[in-house]
Amino acid sequence: MSKTMPISEVKTRLPELVSGVEEREEEIVVTRNGKPAAVLVNYNEYERLKATLDVLSDAVSMRQIAQSKSFYAKGRQGESFEAVFGESLVARKRRKK
Repeated sequence: MSKTMPISEVKTRLPELVSGVEEREEEIVVTRNGKPAAVLVNYNEYERLKATLDVLSDAVSMRQIAQSKSFYAKGRQGESFEAVFGESLVARKRRKK
């Protein structure tokens, strides 16, 4: 969940806010004159957002995604992870929040 704070408060509490964003993946919307001006987010989340934007702005990737959606919407099945990569898929452990 995101918090909204004026820039004046962010200035005085920046070290504490950075720790909260880093440790608990909080988001802080920073306002200037009552209007949103910036967002303070965890660095890993920032990198994930950038990667997502890269995919969304790549016409070739988006065309491939659309083709895949159409393929699976018709009830077709692709190859298994094991068939493609020659090893079984091991589920990743989820992070605690």
